[in-house]
Amino acid sequence: MASVADNLRDKTSWTSLSSTDRREAEASGFNQRSWTAEIGPTSAPTGSSAPPPDSKAFQLLGKLAQDRIPKTETTVGDLEDMAAVLKNVTSALKNIDSNMDTILNMLALEDTLRVDISKTLGMSNAQLMDTVDGLTEAGMSASKFGMTVNDLFTVFKEMTKEISRNLYIPPEVSERAALLTKTLEGFDAGKFAEGFDTIGLSLDTAMGKVDETDNSMSEILQTGRDFGVVMEKFLSNISGELKLINTYGFERGVEGLSRMVARGQSLGIEMSTVTGLADKFFDPEGAIDFAAQMQVIGGAVGDLQDPFKLMYMATNDLEGLQEAIADTAAQATYFDKEKNKFSISPESRRQLKAMAEQMGMSYQDLADTAVRSARRAEVFNQIGDFSDMSETDKELIASMAQIGEGGTAEVKIPGIEEMVDVADVTESQMELLRKEGMTDSDVYKQQLTVAEKANQYLAAMDAGIRLMVKSELGMTADKKIRVESLTQKVAAEMPDLTPEQLQMLRDGDVQGVADEIESTATAAAKAALEELQKMHANDAIITPEGITTFDKGDILVAAQKGNVKLGEDLDSSIASRTDSLSKTITQSTNTTNNTTTMKPLTLELKGNINVNNGEGKMNGADFLKLLQMDRGVALETGKLLNDAMSLGA
Repeated sequence: MASVADNLRDKTSWTSLSSTDRREAEASGFNQRSWTAEIGPTSAPTGSSAPPPDSKAFQLLGKLAQDRIPKTETTVGDLEDMAAVLKNVTSALKNIDSNMDTILNMLALEDTLRVDISKTLGMSNAQLMDTVDGLTEAGMSASKFGMTVNDLFTVFKEMTKEISRNLYIPPEVSERAALLTKTLEGFDAGKFAEGFDTIGLSLDTAMGKVDETDNSMSEILQTGRDFGVVMEKFLSNISGELKLINTYGFERGVEGLSRMVARGQSLGIEMSTVTGLADKFFDPEGAIDFAAQMQVIGGAVGDLQDPFKLMYMATNDLEGLQEAIADTAAQATYFDKEKNKFSISPESRRQLKAMAEQMGMSYQDLADTAVRSARRAEVFNQIGDFSDMSETDKELIASMAQIGEGGTAEVKIPGIEEMVDVADVTESQMELLRKEGMTDSDVYKQQLTVAEKANQYLAAMDAGIRLMVKSELGMTADKKIRVESLTQKVAAEMPDLTPEQLQMLRDGDVQGVADEIESTATAAAKAALEELQKMHANDAIITPEGITTFDKGDILVAAQKGNVKLGEDLDSSIASRTDSLSKTITQSTNTTNNTTTMKPLTLELKGNINVNNGEGKMNGADFLKLLQMDRGVALETGKLLNDAMSLGA
């Protein structure tokens, strides 16, 4: 047994004293609080600083502090539990301890996006709530594509970060961008958003909505399909080139740029090559010097030897400059029938090498461009100048065609076993090659799997729960009123630690403080459930004093001018304005002498009354109450009786 002095010197905590040592300490005038104050702060031994694992108070605090991210941690079971709590809030209130995890998951589900937006974008709370509400509503529509609200938010955040300002992005734009991200490799929502914003296009106009085709993004996608290029590389290329519209002024804007990027991808001509030459040709001296070098090199250099055309193309026709490069390169090749391929003669190789140096290209890249351009030109030649085929269809055929035996250009048509000569392709066969008019939904359906179908159901569950939680207080009709989240309300209800509680902690009474926090936290959770309960109201009245919710079982009295107002004695007011069935009903009893006699009408209601031609039944007593409560029903009933009597019923 250690002495009291030894235990004080060793700073042995009160809870670590043996029962004998504790009695000795008490005999010396100490209790837990004074003993803890005497020994001062201590460094607890490793493993002893954590509260008892079976402590209800600490378990609750741990749950409250847990960072729950619905996208990664909320399971199907969690969603099912949330739905059960929301469906039966009254029962949940009675069993709050067992429902604590579910309550916290609901709060985290609602709050995750708000906190992330706040950290990343720095919006005001009203803007935050408006953004979260929009994404939450869009989540239900996006669920049919197996996307969650978190998927939409991820894309939304990428776009705003790239644009670098708090630009309002409509939820439907986030939905489309998220779907394109999901279904198309190479699509970078952030880069496209930045590109569109840089050239002055609004995102709702440029990106559009799901399945809409009248927008810049749809034009880009269709151009890629028209040229038959690999979409992943095409989208990656064009997202980085949109800014060129500001620099070089494409006559056809986004469409012209996308056609140039697609053609360059097909022919192996990088945009940087064309723009680099254009920069050189802006300067007359640069254009003259380049043209002179082309003349020295010799060969069929076409428009590249005319300085005036070079300057014009650099300023007004970047597509034309690209075509001139391709045509010049193609002239350096010939078709070797023995080897059944395009080849470059030794003399042409020297010319191409010299051209590549002047163009700022590698010889290998220009040689590849030469072969691809020659093959394209040969396909065009075999299709013929007088063909009814559109230029777009010719580009598609050229990208897919192969040069077969004897130099004949052929293309594979889906569903047809034999290759078809490009000169013989029919309109019906062309339709099989085209990907024209493919919607976002079409692309998604192509990728639909059993697993993805299951994701649709899960995403719909997630969206449904979020919408239920979002409906708190019944204020969704006017978002201007909803300026804080349910979680913020609950957190505000949990008070800060008081100076007295901090002193209790200094004295070592951690459990006592934890018990007080537990009580507060439980009350806050109960308040949260009570708020969630209001979601089941079908509507709400917003008054200066607050929000009054009502269910479809409640009777509402419209406060019209001169009539009863809310807050008055409704029973007496209604009674004074409602006809009673006990009143005398005027009835003609003598038609011979043209006199009218007032005769009391006795009406006895027993059993059930048929309503609406027998479609429904109502208890007689309830029917009388209805007449007393509703003037309109009473008047309508009187009218029906008068009509019946006038017909001799």
